[in-house]
Amino acid sequence: MAISGDTVMAPLSTTSHDTALCIIPPVSECGHIDNLREVYDKAYGVWPPHINLIYPFVAPENLTRAQFQIQEHLKQDLKLDQHTTVELSQAGLFKQRKNSTVFLCEARDVPKSFLQTLRQIALQGLGQPSSPANLHLTIGQSESETVSSRAFLLAKAKLIPTLRFRVGALAILIRERATGSDAAPSMRLWGTVDLAAPGNEWKPHTPEFWSARSLSMSHAIEVDEEDCVELHGDANSNSVQVYQTGSTYAFDANSDNWMVSTESEAENMATNEVTIASYNVLIDSEYPPDRDRDPLILRNLLSDAAVADVLVLQEISDDFLSYLLGDNEIRRRYPFTSHGPPDQPDIGPLPSMRNIVILSRWPFRWTSVPFHRRHKGALVAQFKSVSASDAVDFVVAGVHLSCGLTDGSVAAKHNQLKRLSYYLSQNHASSSWILAGDFNIATSACTIDSALKTKSITEQTAVRLSLLEQGLNEVGLLDAWSMYRLEANSDASISEAEALYDGEAGATFDPKGNMLAADSSNTSDNRPQRYDRIFIRSQEVLRVDRFNIFGLPETVDGVQLVASDHYSVRATMRMVNASKTGGDSYVETMHRMRVEHKSSTTALSDLSHLQSSLYSQGMIPTEEQTKARQQAFEILKDVILGTVDEHNLAFSGPALMMVAVGSYALGVWTVDSDLDCLCVGPISSKTFFKLARQRLIKAQERGIRLLRKVEAKTGTMLELSVHGIAVDLQYCPAGRIAEKWSEFHDLPASDPIFNLSVLSLRKLKPYRDFLYIQRTVPSLSAFRVAYRCIKLWAVQRGIYASKFGYLSGTHITLMLTWICKRLAYDSGSVSAADIIVSFFNYYANFNWTNELLFDAFFHKSPPRYHRSAREPMVILGYHTPNSNVAHTSTIPGLQILVKELKAAIEVLSRPETTWDQFLGCSSSSTESSQRLLSQGTAKFLATQHSFVKIDIQYWGRTLAKGKSLVGWIESRCLSLVVDINKMLPELEVRIWPARFTDNEVDTVELKDYHGCYLVGLTKSIAGLFGDKEGGQLARQSLETVLDRFLTQLRTDERNYDPSTSWVDVSLSRPSEIKSLRLDDREWGDYTADMDPDSDDEEDLDDGEDVDEKPVERTLPQRPKPTATPVSTSKLRPASDVLNRLRWDPSLDPSDYIIGYEDRFLGAKETNLDKWKTEQTDEEFIPQHRILYFKKKGGDGRGELVWERMTRLDKVFGSGAGPMHRRNNL
Repeated sequence: MAISGDTVMAPLSTTSHDTALCIIPPVSECGHIDNLREVYDKAYGVWPPHINLIYPFVAPENLTRAQFQIQEHLKQDLKLDQHTTVELSQAGLFKQRKNSTVFLCEARDVPKSFLQTLRQIALQGLGQPSSPANLHLTIGQSESETVSSRAFLLAKAKLIPTLRFRVGALAILIRERATGSDAAPSMRLWGTVDLAAPGNEWKPHTPEFWSARSLSMSHAIEVDEEDCVELHGDANSNSVQVYQTGSTYAFDANSDNWMVSTESEAENMATNEVTIASYNVLIDSEYPPDRDRDPLILRNLLSDAAVADVLVLQEISDDFLSYLLGDNEIRRRYPFTSHGPPDQPDIGPLPSMRNIVILSRWPFRWTSVPFHRRHKGALVAQFKSVSASDAVDFVVAGVHLSCGLTDGSVAAKHNQLKRLSYYLSQNHASSSWILAGDFNIATSACTIDSALKTKSITEQTAVRLSLLEQGLNEVGLLDAWSMYRLEANSDASISEAEALYDGEAGATFDPKGNMLAADSSNTSDNRPQRYDRIFIRSQEVLRVDRFNIFGLPETVDGVQLVASDHYSVRATMRMVNASKTGGDSYVETMHRMRVEHKSSTTALSDLSHLQSSLYSQGMIPTEEQTKARQQAFEILKDVILGTVDEHNLAFSGPALMMVAVGSYALGVWTVDSDLDCLCVGPISSKTFFKLARQRLIKAQERGIRLLRKVEAKTGTMLELSVHGIAVDLQYCPAGRIAEKWSEFHDLPASDPIFNLSVLSLRKLKPYRDFLYIQRTVPSLSAFRVAYRCIKLWAVQRGIYASKFGYLSGTHITLMLTWICKRLAYDSGSVSAADIIVSFFNYYANFNWTNELLFDAFFHKSPPRYHRSAREPMVILGYHTPNSNVAHTSTIPGLQILVKELKAAIEVLSRPETTWDQFLGCSSSSTESSQRLLSQGTAKFLATQHSFVKIDIQYWGRTLAKGKSLVGWIESRCLSLVVDINKMLPELEVRIWPARFTDNEVDTVELKDYHGCYLVGLTKSIAGLFGDKEGGQLARQSLETVLDRFLTQLRTDERNYDPSTSWVDVSLSRPSEIKSLRLDDREWGDYTADMDPDSDDEEDLDDGEDVDEKPVERTLPQRPKPTATPVSTSKLRPASDVLNRLRWDPSLDPSDYIIGYEDRFLGAKETNLDKWKTEQTDEEFIPQHRILYFKKKGGDGRGELVWERMTRLDKVFGSGAGPMHRRNNL
């Protein structure tokens, strides 16, 4: 129907809010607008970007008529040659009750608005009078009605480039009521009214381009509890995922502008490593922008510690990005960026107040992955063909997760990580991933415990929080800092580490040390958090090589200068040639030594129950015991270092240091543990111990008693008692280390300062290993709980005594450290219960026969260790000199250990097992535990078929000799176990690591002592063989072993005195040992006479102690020594003489005899050419046991050429002054 000039149409009412007549700009021109609308416009996804000409419009049933009438009027009134261009170049706002709406509109000085013309014609077509209107395109609504909120959004709108387009048609929208309770109504394109304009102007079309956003936004609600499933599960499969691909900008030096980059791959970017840095720069004001910290941030980013290939920035504002990208050095270092400077006229604003921006030295493509919460999302940059060898593709995802420690924020973080990992899995499954940014995941155990106590979070949320990192691990993402720390490369100082709770080491958000963090902290306890992280999924292509933290506070003129509330993190990954990784020994070793993460049962998962069980068994010291041990250490330190007696400068001169080592240093000690101390200084060992003895004797009134001096494997040691606490004091002569003690903790193992003697290195080794463990164990608290549990189990099972071939504290420490570190590498944070269960499972199935146990994070390849046939079990430590910690292990001991480990994992796998049951905690203890047989001891006595009983009787008056006798017998028991196993390998031989006695009265009242050791034989000797004759032969063989062992004991004149003691070895039946009980005799403290006692460890030749007075001995078949030594000058050591006689071409080694001290038979002789120097040789004898060298003579007696006792030396002349003539040899 045509409308003539005489036709009068009834007016159409414009009162319906379900319809609208509007102009929709071209989609290609609305990118910047939609970026802001998505964040700030509540109508985003419901309405397209539009300019309403008439709204409300006509009723839906009148749309056809309205469309016709408007079309006809446009044909009549709109001139064909009229300019149809719309230009929105100005931003404005109008206030509402609770906020303000920001919009784009035409310039105020436009002489004749085409938009107003279209509105006027459309109203005429509807029969409505003309009326003024503020025609605009809505950008969004301010967060509040505050001046800063309005000004902030208005400033963003002003940065939008001028929107200029030609109008081809008017759009008629109708509201579509969606089905479903959670679905929002949206505007649908009903039809268009074409303009009679020439050209190919853009026209709206169906389907609606904003409909997908509508579906996506319909699910943009807070995450539900059931939505938090595994991170690698489907991410909201019921919603439509909308990922926006952005333009990468490159700096063009010719135009001095940032231009859209057309490059997609890195050309000629040959590199063997990639460095990623992440920095949250902090926005602390909405509007106007605070620019005071901008120079500090820029200085941090340009520092040497921040140089990177890819820089991921968080909380970037329009103002700061314009400032940053205007710096010439930034442009040079990072010529590519995900977002250009907003102040450049053709580049729009950033979408949010706090934005993620990626800068890079290589070109890349990027995609925005939106999260559920507004303003939150990830920026995923894809890099292609970046490598010096094979083409390597990897993606870098910049993240900034929701902040806070509440049930909702933790659930939101879980959902955000889930959505990101889902995107990466779907779009970059074969590439390496790097996630960098502010994860806002609370890591401080103290903070999490406080939140639980105050009910800020539920137990379920605490569990979910611990599973966040585990979920990342499950999709192959590993924490770069943790990986770097596992190799002891963390730059955290020891003093800092001691003051931190679990999860606080490596913190990047520290309210206690950063005033900006203190202002922005949202936790009550203000504990340090490791919010900023870098995770990598290497795909065996990337390997963490370096890691550092930068952007730390500085103090200038007493004022703290800090650029941000967060510190920055940087990780360097080395690229591994994918085609050659098969030959990489580190990769192979890590695959071979994988530790299965065995989860504990529900009954074992409660840490408080485990700690309660340990406390009830005395494995956790009380507060009073802790203070007493601290006091003992401080008293000894004061005495030894000379800080008490100011007049005696003997110790105040040299730079001496004293530290704790062993169980006390690690924090795993119990009340029965010794306190191990190490002194380091520039003076000789001989001088130190003489001066120490003087000081200790003078300090007796302070509760210090000197017990004895021990010459042990690691040199000289003093056994002390400080207020009843047993203390072992050792000394390391290392002057340069004492001088650089403040730097010692951070020195690499390759530093020349460690070019020390073997003795000094051996002394330092426990402390260096302790520092390594302290710096690399992921959670010291979990480690300590697990250690105490394992130790208690080992003690109760009778396998905690290395001198009997079982475990020791060092064994457990090294074994447990590897479990903790490997589990953290594969699974992130792991509970103490899971660590314990995984420990038993791993070592119960470990191939002890063919494998070495070592830390693959420290030893990048299997250590070069020559394993002898006498070492069924090899556990290696860290620093040199590297030796087998389990050198006392035996085949029967290892068999018992594996058997107990398998039994333990079987018990721990039962759903009903509790910690009290596993650790043998009893609810009733009416008698002293020292007077009762432990459960393990009772089981041992009940399960053995027969026993080898080693009896000891002592009736001497000296406690020292009685203690020495018992210690010597203990040291020989292991050889008996080995001999029985060699003779009868079918037997299960088990020695119980405790003394037994049958005395029923207090041992203090006895004039003599009677005790015994028991070696259990599980199987019947006769039952091992099918016939009676075989059983008799086996019994005879066993008797032979026992007789030989007894003979060795009784013929050792040095340790066995038949006038004051008696020993015997016999076979006993179970009925004969029923009356035995555990021996709780205390041998008491005694004052040392400073004569060295044997610790039954093979000493090393200590050149500094060769001047000490030798022990008087009577040697058979040798001339009686003179009363006065030949010389008082230093004697050349036996090793020099041995080498001279063996390698001097003018001498014949077969002409010489070596006299040496046999442990059991006294002085012995052997030909020099038969002497073994290889420690792994079964006939090896330590050189410190050499007594003399003798040249063979015709009378059968020979001539002494070197003797230790008389200091005779005819080989070098060291003992007799000038060198003798050659014919003396």
